[in-house]
Amino acid sequence: MKKKLAVLLATVASIATIFTGCGKDVSGDYVAEVKLADFMEESDLSDMEEMGIDMSDITLDVTLNLTKDNNFTFAFDTTSFKDDFSALINDNMDGIIDQTLEMYGMSREDFTDEVAQASGYDNADAFFEEMKNQMSSAMDQAYEELDKEMEEANVTGTYKVSKNSVTFVSSDEDGVGLDEGTIGSDGSITVVTDYDGQDFTLVFNKQ
Repeated sequence: MKKKLAVLLATVASIATIFTGCGKDVSGDYVAEVKLADFMEESDLSDMEEMGIDMSDITLDVTLNLTKDNNFTFAFDTTSFKDDFSALINDNMDGIIDQTLEMYGMSREDFTDEVAQASGYDNADAFFEEMKNQMSSAMDQAYEELDKEMEEANVTGTYKVSKNSVTFVSSDEDGVGLDEGTIGSDGSITVVTDYDGQDFTLVFNKQ
């Protein structure tokens, strides 16, 4: 009799868990990677390929923090992207300069020491070094604008777990839209996001 009662109570408890929406503890810090090429225009990708810059492996980290009291923070972390992209640009700087000069119908051979000196530079090398410095400054400014834009896209709110689903309720309607997340057997959470009118699938892995 006691055994039958125990089985009955266990069954009732399982059913209660299903219908009350109680779910597993998914609190913690998660990270997903987004390929920057997915955000870029095809024409921009083609222009960069002509300069020898392959954007296919450049990614942007997206973080998801889920607290035990059911609050969440969805944010973009540009740190690794800026490091990887800067290294990529620096490795291809000569090609970028050549492409820039070609846009104006010129080449490196056109900038002799005499031409550079007439433009106020000590020699041709000093001119090309200045070009590199200007590009680095332009990148720094672009990074600042990127960080500002990504910060505006961050989202906070609350979440609820039911079975293998995570429902997000955002506190800011102007941020990235988060659809219901799906909890994988490996503990990852797959979320479809709406950014600038386009859907992206993110797979968050627990750190």
